[in-house]
Amino acid sequence: MDLTLFKILTSKLKQNKLAGEVAHSLMAPPYRMVNSESTLMPEIQPKMASVLLLLYPNEFGEMNFVLTRRRVYKGIHSGQISFPGGKPDPLDDDLWATALRETHEEIGILSDEVIYIRSLSKLYVPPSNFLIIPYVGYLQSPYIFKPDPREVKAILEISLMDFINKESKLTKQLNSNSTSIKVPAYIFDQNVVWGATAMILSEFKMLFSAVLAK
Repeated sequence: MDLTLFKILTSKLKQNKLAGEVAHSLMAPPYRMVNSESTLMPEIQPKMASVLLLLYPNEFGEMNFVLTRRRVYKGIHSGQISFPGGKPDPLDDDLWATALRETHEEIGILSDEVIYIRSLSKLYVPPSNFLIIPYVGYLQSPYIFKPDPREVKAILEISLMDFINKESKLTKQLNSNSTSIKVPAYIFDQNVVWGATAMILSEFKMLFSAVLAK
């Protein structure tokens, strides 16, 4: 899919209803209940965060989206594949601004080059007690990413239509917090994407597939 067609579809992407927990549950680890903001228990006070699902045309004009592999560190999300994003800064106007700032810091994207499409359903992540707001945006030209080596080990550039059209979901045996578990995951060139990132991708895939079907 090229940029011209993608831009035509963005109006429908903005209008279509989100699948929310239905989509999230398809990729949720089996040990974890799918939690939206509405189902959180009153005593849980999550920290807020936002991420950016960024689409862009590659050098051949086909639409891709970008993921990052975190560097290895002492933390529960060490080495995992995720979207650019993070916690709000006091100077951020809102969580969209947070997503843009974090994307700039992590992979070098200039904030004023990102065109906003919409937000997706909020997602609660129990291990880190974050309530994540995913945003979708796009660039109008190819980009040479500039990853910050302090945060990003590698950048993954994923074909949008390959993700939409191909069955990339499987069950994978992983080690998480010293425990071996089977989880639903997406596989991109042997890179395993699971947990919150996979759950967000699941909702985006349902949304985009519904737009294409119209």
